[in-house]
Amino acid sequence: MIKAVLTDIEGTTSSISFVKEVLFPYSRNKLREFIREHSEDPEVRRILEEVQKIEPGDPVDTLIRWIDEDRKATPLKELQGLIWEEGYKRGELKGHIYEDAYRKLKEWHEKGIPIYVYSSGSVKAQKLLFGHTQFGDINYLFSGYFDTKIGNKKDPESYWRIAREIGLKPEEILFLSDNPEEIKSASEAGMKVIRFAREGENEIIEGFPYPQARSFDEITLD
Repeated sequence: MIKAVLTDIEGTTSSISFVKEVLFPYSRNKLREFIREHSEDPEVRRILEEVQKIEPGDPVDTLIRWIDEDRKATPLKELQGLIWEEGYKRGELKGHIYEDAYRKLKEWHEKGIPIYVYSSGSVKAQKLLFGHTQFGDINYLFSGYFDTKIGNKKDPESYWRIAREIGLKPEEILFLSDNPEEIKSASEAGMKVIRFAREGENEIIEGFPYPQARSFDEITLD
């Protein structure tokens, strides 16, 4: 029996194009200016030091290259979260969530089913996105958030850690994601899984050994 839902964001609750064509370019365009304006901020300085530990050299150049490479590096995700926070506050950014996702997540929440988020984006970025959607602030729907600090999304151990944090057995949690490798890893950890293949974003994979869905409307927790 499913007692909790763990969901990805990009390609699942929200469009890939919003992340790739809006959020990433915004952080890239604002990065140098943001670091210059916040050069004395202890959090920004810590992030830059972490970048240099991972890759010696100019941390700003490294960060921009990481954005171009879509690197899932934790310090990059943390800095992007700070940049996006300013963008949301200024009204320059608006979070996207699919209507079917909002409707079903709200339904589950009202039924008392805990919903958690697991994304490569930082927890700060997750809360900002869900706090500024076309449906308003919907962070009240979620019981908790996880990012790469808990572990790599393609490592089964990460899903074990999340289950322990939630306080449930892996088989009592349903994980939703568009990424086949993440689905495989969560399944190997014992979670129930459904891969998203949204029309126009991802294709149904023929012969894929796990369930697939086009939208949240196709999902039941029976």
